[in-house]
Amino acid sequence: MSKSTTKKKSPNRHLARESAVEALYAWHSGGNDAATIPNLLADRLKQDDKNGQDEDYLREIVYGVSEYHDALDTLIGAAVQGRSLRSIAHVELNILRIAVWELQYRLEIPYRVIINEALELTRAYADEPSRGFINGVIDKVAQTLRTDEIKA
Repeated sequence: MSKSTTKKKSPNRHLARESAVEALYAWHSGGNDAATIPNLLADRLKQDDKNGQDEDYLREIVYGVSEYHDALDTLIGAAVQGRSLRSIAHVELNILRIAVWELQYRLEIPYRVIINEALELTRAYADEPSRGFINGVIDKVAQTLRTDEIKA
C-alpha cells in the first residue's frame, strides 16, 4: 500500500486579509473597542466563503492592527499630507492599516506583494479611484519603512 502524495494546501493569506478588512471595519465602526475583537474574529472564522483562510494570520493582523492603530495612523497621516484621516472611508483606512502593519511588522513579505494585496482588497471593497490613492499612500510609507528593499 502506498501513501498518498497529495500535498496539503497551505492556508490562504489573501482570504485572511479579506476577513481582516471586514473585522477591522466592524471594529472601527464600533468605536475601536478591543473587547469586540474575539466575537468579530469568531464571526469571520465561521464564514463559508472564507474556508481555507490562514486563521492564525487573520488573528495576527486584527490584533496587530488594533494594538498599533495609533502608530499606523501616524504613518498613514504623514503620507496623506494635507488630508485628515477622518476624510478617508473606513474601509480604505483599514486596508491602509493592514498594509502599513505588514510593511512594518512582516518584513519577510516583499513590499510589492503588500502593495498588490492592498490593491486587490481595494478592488473588492472600494471604488476604482480609491486604488490610486491607496497605491500612492502605501508607496510613500514603503519608501520610509522599506528604503533598503526598494533600493535593491
